[in-house]
Amino acid sequence: MALHRVCIDRFSPLKYAGRELYAPHFLPGSNMIIQCDFDGTVTLNNMSVELRDRFASRGWQEVEAEYLQGGLTVEQSNRQQYVLLRESREVLQRFARQKAIVRPGFLSFVNRCLTAGIRFVIVSSGLDFYIKAVLGNIGAPELEVYCAQTSFTGDGIVVTYLDPEGKTVERGFKEGYLAWLRKQDNPLIYIGDSLSDFDAALAADYVFAVNCGRLHRLLSVNSVSHYTFTDFNDIWPQVRQIGELP
Repeated sequence: MALHRVCIDRFSPLKYAGRELYAPHFLPGSNMIIQCDFDGTVTLNNMSVELRDRFASRGWQEVEAEYLQGGLTVEQSNRQQYVLLRESREVLQRFARQKAIVRPGFLSFVNRCLTAGIRFVIVSSGLDFYIKAVLGNIGAPELEVYCAQTSFTGDGIVVTYLDPEGKTVERGFKEGYLAWLRKQDNPLIYIGDSLSDFDAALAADYVFAVNCGRLHRLLSVNSVSHYTFTDFNDIWPQVRQIGELP
């Protein structure tokens, strides 16, 4: 089974405010990979939570609480919660485009990475239909993205997570992709904000956590070295230093 991406055309230009921000993901001499979360990281708000809060029937909060308490994996939690949504794909995508707030500096940061030959990959436990809608809305539909696949049915949204080999997984989606990316034996930077990022962050070479977010608190409590950031403009100076970029 093929790997799932929102889009696999890595050589298309980013388009933002009428400008083309062009650079391929892979340039001669490139030796770094960035794995980045989506909800609460690329976006300031968590679109998955906003969608469930607006459209899910009763019961999703109890499932979310069980996940936060360690009783469910994020993959299991999302499967159970999204069957409670009955709205159409079009309605949910329109809501996501209207409500998502992209973290300042995101497109500029991605363009700098691509120009420097750094492979930038979004790996999210979020769902394909709203991630695709948000990235398309900001003019970046071609970014390399791995996330949950969805099927809209009369009984709710069916959520499926596939590992890099195309096998269904119940846990460790982000960690599995990090291990796959690490096989290239390049320095790996992880960017995230939440509980679902913790295990993957532990396996990365460098970690950037949203300031005051759950990931930042978990890393701090466990004495794990990491950088904090508020917007993506905060990250680039450290990435330049790590990669010894001009």
